[in-house]
Parts: sequence; C-alpha cells; structure tokens
Amino acid sequence: MFLRTFKGLGAWTDPVPDTYKPVAFHNITSLSCRIIFLLLSILLITPLPLSAAVSLDVKVKGLKDALYDNVLARLKIFIHRDSRRLTEFEIRRLHHKARADIESALAPFGYYSPTIEESLEQRGDSWHALYVIVPGKPVLVKKVQIAIEGPGQAEFAGITEHFPVEIGKALDQGAFEKGKKQILRSALKKGFLTARFSRHELRINRSRKEAEIVLTLDTGPQFLFGQTSSEQEIIKPELLARYLPYKVGDPWSPAKIQELQKVLYRTDFFNRVSVKGDVDNAQDLQIPVTVDLETPEHLNRYSFGLGYATDTGARGQLEWRNRLLNTLGHKARGSVQIAEKENAFTFRYDMPRANPQYDSYVLSSSYHDQSWNDTQTRLLAAGVSLDHAGPVFHYGGSLEVRDEQYDVGITSGSSQLLMPGANLALIWVDNLLHTKNGFQVGVNLNGAAKEAGSDATFLQATGTAKLILTPLESWRLIGRGSLGATLVDSIDELPPSLRFYAGGDQSIRGFAYKELGTRDASGTVVGGRYLVVGSVELERLINERWSLATFFDVGNALDDVALDFERGAGLGVRFRLPFGQVRLDLASALSEDGYPLRLHLSVGGDL
Repeated sequence: MFLRTFKGLGAWTDPVPDTYKPVAFHNITSLSCRIIFLLLSILLITPLPLSAAVSLDVKVKGLKDALYDNVLARLKIFIHRDSRRLTEFEIRRLHHKARADIESALAPFGYYSPTIEESLEQRGDSWHALYVIVPGKPVLVKKVQIAIEGPGQAEFAGITEHFPVEIGKALDQGAFEKGKKQILRSALKKGFLTARFSRHELRINRSRKEAEIVLTLDTGPQFLFGQTSSEQEIIKPELLARYLPYKVGDPWSPAKIQELQKVLYRTDFFNRVSVKGDVDNAQDLQIPVTVDLETPEHLNRYSFGLGYATDTGARGQLEWRNRLLNTLGHKARGSVQIAEKENAFTFRYDMPRANPQYDSYVLSSSYHDQSWNDTQTRLLAAGVSLDHAGPVFHYGGSLEVRDEQYDVGITSGSSQLLMPGANLALIWVDNLLHTKNGFQVGVNLNGAAKEAGSDATFLQATGTAKLILTPLESWRLIGRGSLGATLVDSIDELPPSLRFYAGGDQSIRGFAYKELGTRDASGTVVGGRYLVVGSVELERLINERWSLATFFDVGNALDDVALDFERGAGLGVRFRLPFGQVRLDLASALSEDGYPLRLHLSVGGDL
C-alpha cells in the first residue's frame, strides 16, 4: 500500500518512486481527453431535433396605406411569423416587443401617441396575435425655414416652394430626409460640390403636436468647367471641341459629362469612350476634363439582306457603311438593291458642320430602275444638301440634278432638271420602332424652272402626317395622311418620279402599287397633279409578339380637284421583331365592282 503525505498547505507528494508509476498513464489520459472533446464537438454542431412548427397568425387593424405597410415592415412578430424555429417563448418575446415596433413605425409619419390594443391567444397548436391601432392625431408641421448661405444664394431662389414637406400637413420624416437629399443633389448639379447643411434641425413638440424644420445650406464655392484634353488622334481636336456640351467657365455639371460620353458614342467613331472630370486637381475652382478615346477595330461594315414586299416584290440588298473616313469626321455609305420591280444604287457622303451632333453637309448620288403596271423609269440623280437632324425637328435644303428616261404606256420621254428643295419635319415618339404614342408631321417643297436650264417649270408641295395613340392597354389607334399638290401646266411635263400615284402597302390597301391616278386615253395610269390619302387603323395586341388589326383607307391621285376617292378596308396580322413589324394585310377594294381582295406584306418601324 502506497502512502501519501501532505506537504505544506496545498500540494500532495507521492513517495512512490517513478519506476512504479504506470508509463502509459499520460498517453491514456491524452487520448481520453481527445475523445471527450470530439464527442462534445459533435453534440455542439449537430442541431437539436426541432419540435413541430408552431402556427402563428398576426393581424393588424385600424391602419391603411403607408401607415399599414410600414407597421408590417417593422413588426418583428409579423416578419418572423413563418419561421420554422418559432417557439412559444419566442412568440411571447416578440409579442412583448410589438408595441415598441408599432410606435417606431408610426413615428416617421408624425404619430407619436398611438393607442394600441394588443392580444395574444393560443388555440390548440395555433397562436393568434391581434393589434388594433388608433394612430391618434399626428404632429403637424408648423414651420419650414430654409436658409441659404454662401456664394450660391441666387441659385437657390424659391427652393422652399419645392420642398416636399408642407406647412399644416402631418409630419413625414421620410419626406423630410428626401427633401434634404434633393437640395444637396441640386447643389451638386449646379456645381456646388462642397455644399453641406451647417444646420439641420427637426424640432418636435409632442404635447402640442407641432413640428418645426430649420435648415441652413452652406453652398460653398461653385466649381466650373476647366480645359478639356484628349491625347487621341482619331479626329481633329477642333472637331472634338464642337461636340462639347459646355465651355470653359460654365458651372460644373456631372450631367454634362455623361451627356458628352453619350454624344461621342453616338458618333460611331470610337470603340470606347471615357470622359472624366479630375475634381482633385481643380485649380481656381476649374475642373479639368479628360477624354479617352479608342479607335474602332473595323471602320467598314457590310450587311446583306433578303426580303419581300408586295410593292417591290422579292429583293436582295447589299450595304456598305464606313464609320470614319478621316480625322475630319467624314462618313460614307452605299447600297445596291436588286428587286423584281425596282433596282437601285445609292451613295451618300456626310461631312459634319456647325453642331456636328445634328448638322451635316451631304453629297449624294443614286440610280433607280423602277417599273409598275405600264410604266418604266430610269432615274440618275446627284445632289448636295444641308441637313439638320435634331431630336425633334429635322430640316434642310438641297439642290439636285436629275436625268430621267421613262416609258408610260405607249409614250416615251426624258427629263433633265436642276431642282432645289427644302424640307421640314417634326417628330415626337416614345419608341421609334415599337411606338405606343407618337406623331410625325413633314412638309417637302421642290421645284424647277426652264430659265435655270430645266426641261420644266413647276412647284410641288407634299405634306405627310402620322399619329399613333394607345388610349387603352393593348389597343393602338393609328392614323396617317398625305396631301400633295403640283403647280404645272401639264402633268405630261413631269417625269413619273415627280407625279403623284396612290395604291399599295403604304397608301390605299386593296389596290396594287401605284395603281391609282389619272389615266390617259388608252387607260394607262399616268399619275396626277394632286394627292389625297387618309387611313385609320385599330390594332389589338395579343401578346408581346402578335397583334391583329382592322383598317380603312381612302384617297386618290388626281389631275383636278374633284373628290373622286377610292376606298379600301380589311384585316391584318402583325408580328413584332427587334427592327419593326411584319405586317400582313388582306384588303378589299370597296370602290371596285365585286370588292376584289389583295394581300399586302410589308416590314418596318411604326414611324
């Protein structure tokens, strides 16, 4: 038997020599500890079995609209009502906190003294929480005081009028914070980059249910646009400068920086555009702007397409477009079309001028070989024009040389004209390809004089209009019209390309392309001096791709002012594509004996 002796106050000593101690004791103890530690770890990381989910129903009464929505958004017992870990203890804890949740949800709207009746019941395995709330009288805004300090005082005149918190109305702290942000955003847009509120107070007197707002904006200095620099050699610096929507010394505006980036992308000159203002290196409050531009990999683009329309028949088209010919910003494009009824070649050369975003000089040439019914015409033309293509107004002037050889029935002729012209168009549309609401109005004038070397003297005016409305969801109302008049001694003096005809996909459906017009003694349609065409169409959208339409067209091409109109009506199917609509119409010529039917197929945008 081994004896232990007590030594001192706190230590046991063992007189047994080390040779009698078990040599594996330490290893056994270490292994035991490891096993115990492993078992504890497994217990800790293994989820305890859950009891059956507790059913909880939460109802809030007495509120509506924003108050109701905000209470539900903050009421934690409502938020966690479907939690699988919900227990009786947790339900009672959340119910206990519900009053504070409700009060905090109502306070931002000015309700600081609500009456809340709360109840929590257990019915079997289900719990039911009910909160009946009377928000009481809200805190009303008694005063809104907004003061402006600093050099930008004049820029913020009348700012109180647009502040979203009104005197006499219930306090809305969300609107208060929104108003503060609006003021700061307005300051940034005006170039006051260091603007801040030196004083922003919301004073609430709960007993009197009154609130006062006191704000003082320190505008700080107004930053300005400095020099714009770019190391690119893609276009001339002088041309790049004409695209800038600002000049040195203008108030700094982040929106102008974004606008410049969009404008440069729209030129199609560059593969990448980056416009940055260096606020950190502003000198004398002027912020330098850096424009980084990247040359496109492919300056020339080619496209080939096949199509069909009842006006032109089957056709194929090859198009070439150059994005940038030189550092002056010149562009060029050309196309060749081979079709059953019209072959064409066109070439256009654009040179930017004035505001290069909208204004250009255009050199153009074209050749058209067209035939319909008993008419065939071959037109060679070349011209120069000054064009303005703004976001709303399009206008321009042109001078064109035309040489046309033609056969109309049994007669043949030729025409050489030096023809000046002018055009004006107004367009507004929410979407150019898939329009819900929009309109377009255009007027075109042209003429010629024998005294200037032309074969004929005439003056011609043409007006077109189109209106698209969506009065009801999934319904579109489309109206279009064309009017034309020509002052000329005889229509025989003009080539077919300048005479008026009616009939076809874009004119009066139910009749063939250019089937309508004045006829000669042989019955051949020779065109007219006047044009009147009108159409109304009702379209019903079935889904995003398909729609059905019904339409009525009326009009004619005449050689006098007699109102002898032809009429067509029918039904159509529309299929929407990314580049426009495919329109298939079955139309009846109502003014013809037997009401003959004709199928019309066309593709294109709405306006």
